[in-house]
Amino acid sequence: MTEFYGLPNAQEFWHWANALHFVLVGLAGGMAFLAALLHLKASEDARRYTLFALGLIALDLFVLWAESPARFRFTHVWLFLSFHPGSPIGWGAWSLALAFASALLLYLGKGPRRFLAWVLLLLSLVVLAYPGMALAVNANRPLWNALLAGLFPVTALTLALGLATLLQSPWAPYPFRLVAGLSLFLAFLYPLTLSPEAQAHFLEEGGVLYGLLLLVGLGAFARGNLAPWAGFLAASGLRALWVLVGQWQGLGL
Repeated sequence: MTEFYGLPNAQEFWHWANALHFVLVGLAGGMAFLAALLHLKASEDARRYTLFALGLIALDLFVLWAESPARFRFTHVWLFLSFHPGSPIGWGAWSLALAFASALLLYLGKGPRRFLAWVLLLLSLVVLAYPGMALAVNANRPLWNALLAGLFPVTALTLALGLATLLQSPWAPYPFRLVAGLSLFLAFLYPLTLSPEAQAHFLEEGGVLYGLLLLVGLGAFARGNLAPWAGFLAASGLRALWVLVGQWQGLGL
């Protein structure tokens, strides 16, 4: 993450670990969002979802730290903890850490439950939004356009609601299909929003896989246990593809 913007004509600076982070952070933020809503509704599922959120946030923070080549340097840790209001990554890192703290207090039953649930809800919204914003603000990458600011939150909710459906929560299937449908619609529009040069590169590098992932995503509307798996796989693959293929800087840079 420390080489987020890279250099002109630089080689790819993000690899599979970074793509994994962009999948995990969506799942972690989505589960934290669901846990907060369940606490606000005093649902019996709230504690179970809070535990899932805690585990996923911890795993994502570990991946975020472990992928950095400077992970054992104090200066890198300080950079990670520093906060810059104009940096989406800074907002995301701090929101993840604070979401973990508020979720832990909720799980342990410490502090004002409703207040902590609202705090977790707000922090989870930041976590859901920041990955797409972090990519969209990078003007040097033609494939990372403004539509990603909407695509990443809805695919994150697809991941979380897909997991909730697999956990057999009775309230999950209907909203899962709604956000899965919105995700597929926006994902279908995404290549059409690119410049001709960027669109040609995207289709050349990832067009076949992108089409396959969209087809897999349609399985979210099937009946049976395969539906949440289809939505989960499609959302994960699309998020990773947008990150990895999107590092291209264009022929003019």
